[in-house]
Amino acid sequence: MNNRRSFFTAVAAWFASRTASPQTPVPSAAKELARHALTGPQTGMEAILVEVSSAPGATSSAHRHPGFVLGYVLDGEMRFAINGQGAKIVKAGASFFEPAGALHSTGGSAKPGESVRFLAFIVAPKGSAIVLPA
Repeated sequence: MNNRRSFFTAVAAWFASRTASPQTPVPSAAKELARHALTGPQTGMEAILVEVSSAPGATSSAHRHPGFVLGYVLDGEMRFAINGQGAKIVKAGASFFEPAGALHSTGGSAKPGESVRFLAFIVAPKGSAIVLPA
């Protein structure tokens, strides 16, 4: 239970930092779809599947993850960059990858007025927060 609570607390803080003002509703949402403890050589790690929906105009604050992230864009187009590299556009049906500890420096919808929705498959140490500060 603490794993989920720390995950949702971290994600809520990350999304709250993206709003224009306290009166503005949070423009994005993350929904945990699955969480599984890994076994064998990966004992001590978890596989987490998260669906993220980002409203038009929403951008992400710089952040990190304690494990690698494999993402897949379901709808829309996403601006994506890690470690201060130039932003790339990831379209629906394409994937992106973040190595463990990489700085996710750019994120959000690539088209003004359009939302983006993606799945993130995260492998991280069991019990660690999923979203870490930059």
